[in-house]
Amino acid sequence: MSRGLLSVALVAAVVLAGCSGGGPTRAVASGSPATVETGALDGTGYEYVDTSNRTVNTTVEATISGDVELNGERPVTATTPVATYRRGTDAGPALVLVAAAPAVNPIENQPVVRDPLATLSTPELLGHLQSTYAVESLDRGENATVRLLGNETTARTYTGEATRGGERVPVTVTVASVRDGEDFVTAVAVEPRSTADRDRVRQVIAGVTH
Repeated sequence: MSRGLLSVALVAAVVLAGCSGGGPTRAVASGSPATVETGALDGTGYEYVDTSNRTVNTTVEATISGDVELNGERPVTATTPVATYRRGTDAGPALVLVAAAPAVNPIENQPVVRDPLATLSTPELLGHLQSTYAVESLDRGENATVRLLGNETTARTYTGEATRGGERVPVTVTVASVRDGEDFVTAVAVEPRSTADRDRVRQVIAGVTH
């Protein structure tokens, strides 16, 4: 068999690996809870609310390049524990949400892993993690740097509009994620823009433990 035909055959084999009924097997997995150390909340005004499990059905994808290119995608049902922290402000609650999603192999028997939550847009992610704010629009801001699970990591920032109880609220959003063991840990802050406090958010995120 020629090299070109071999490449095509390998790609097809990867895409169909483990298939049943014409597609790859669905991965069903759960993350292990991530929380914020109590001491990290001191002076921030944030308080622990609860931890709840959220489930997302999505598809993760990957491409592996080498002598041959391997492409694959895999449906996944991921259960994500979400810890919620809240700070009251005159403009409405400020929230920090800490989620742990299981790392999933898009291509079976390959070491590449993907974060199921990374398949969601930022508004979809916010809707998945909380129901206090219904985000209507977001504009990308400058990146920020936060410390998450001992790693200096880049956080995406946004400003936009949300509704809460029928009222429109300008909001600021911060999103940061790192891989930790078998999970991807994501911290998301959503705050009324008039009371947004990046230093408080950084302090809380720096206290995440997993």
